[in-house]
Amino acid sequence: MDMQHSFNAPTAFNPHWRAQLFSADAVRRKGVVRRKKGAVHREIGLDLLKAEVRARGFQLYDVGTDYMIVCHSQPILRLG
Repeated sequence: MDMQHSFNAPTAFNPHWRAQLFSADAVRRKGVVRRKKGAVHREIGLDLLKAEVRARGFQLYDVGTDYMIVCHSQPILRLG
């Protein structure tokens, strides 16, 4: 399910924001990181986020007003 969003493309691919995102404690613990869609689109854009997630072998989900990054490649089973 690929949803279209009305967010504008970022004016710069903010390397500081991107580095901060992928250096979070949750990333090191192979946990979950959430970011607001508006912040992602403003700071780095969805295409770059997808590329960064893929390059690390992580998983990206569209969850309401957030993007959720699961910081491992193991299968995820929905229980409810």
